[in-house]
Amino acid sequence: MHTSHQSKEPREFFMRLFYAPLGARYINRQVLGIFLAALAVLLSIAMGDKLIQFMEKAASGNIPADRVLYIVMLRMPEMIQLVLPFALYIALVMGLSRLHSSQEMAVLQSGGLSTHRLLRWLAPLVLFVVALVGVASMQVTPTSKYALERELVELQKRIDLSALQPGVFRIEDGGKQVTYSNSLDDDDQTIRDVFIQRQLSDGRQMTVWAERGRRSIPDAQGRQTLTLENGKRYAGIAGSASFEAMSFDSLDLSINSDPVLEQVRDIESLNMSELGAIATHRAEWHWRLALPIFCLILALLAVTKAPVQPRHGQYARVGEAILWMLAYYLMLLLNRWLIEQEHLPSLLGLWPVHIAFGAVAVRGILQLGQPGLKT
Repeated sequence: MHTSHQSKEPREFFMRLFYAPLGARYINRQVLGIFLAALAVLLSIAMGDKLIQFMEKAASGNIPADRVLYIVMLRMPEMIQLVLPFALYIALVMGLSRLHSSQEMAVLQSGGLSTHRLLRWLAPLVLFVVALVGVASMQVTPTSKYALERELVELQKRIDLSALQPGVFRIEDGGKQVTYSNSLDDDDQTIRDVFIQRQLSDGRQMTVWAERGRRSIPDAQGRQTLTLENGKRYAGIAGSASFEAMSFDSLDLSINSDPVLEQVRDIESLNMSELGAIATHRAEWHWRLALPIFCLILALLAVTKAPVQPRHGQYARVGEAILWMLAYYLMLLLNRWLIEQEHLPSLLGLWPVHIAFGAVAVRGILQLGQPGLKT
């Protein structure tokens, strides 16, 4: 009989592992539905903002329109690693608050549901999201940012012609310069019928028309030279009769190109093993490690902030819970900044913030098992 009992234990363990109780499936279904909705909303906001920025740049000729979606996709891992913890936290707070408010949690607790068992039921979903955040922050995001940097370099090389996109008036330097070209030659290197109007430092307006032109590749500072051929140049003050006019066979103009996109920091595209010992690198290393820990502690904190009184609304504590989430995130940012500025030793990392909020979460978890206490 003793041997038979021992043989059943592994089978019962695997049954519990792969076949969750009905209560566990019900709670996770409630949380998962809100999680997916919150994730969709937050990602839509984040991606929509980036997409609008890049579409504006494409419309003004800064980047080719066919590269906009690819650039947004390269930004996705960075957005996902930040959105996932917030979406999970909101889902746990709202999902569990609804169960407490409708007395469903009280029914489950009367049937033997303890805080420990509730955490065990929620563990698969929480740990899965934590793992996604960890993989994104430590591996996927640096890889995508490296690919983004390479794309930025290629776009910067191509901006010489896309900036003078045929048929598009391009306004630069706060309206002090307007450029236009009528067409592009078959070699994809020469623009035809170039028009440029620029305000000079002495207040005069310079207008140039040329039969053709070619832009050089931008240097590290974004400076370019536009070589115009077979054209005319006019310079003077609007309303004045004295204008300088000249014809030229070749004219070189210096042009400062705006960056194609906001450049990402070099350290963000480095692998974990490539990050050095300087303060900014150590801060970046600790930040990548902090994100999955942040997600895990947030999940525990959400469980402690979800319970509401029976006659209170199901969202009575959502505002307070959001403040805790924002405080945790902002404290992490502050801790990171202090390490970057060498006001804190890098060995300390972001652990002071994790320990402080982790202690609040653990204390709240312990109090959940004591009916007379409030978290």
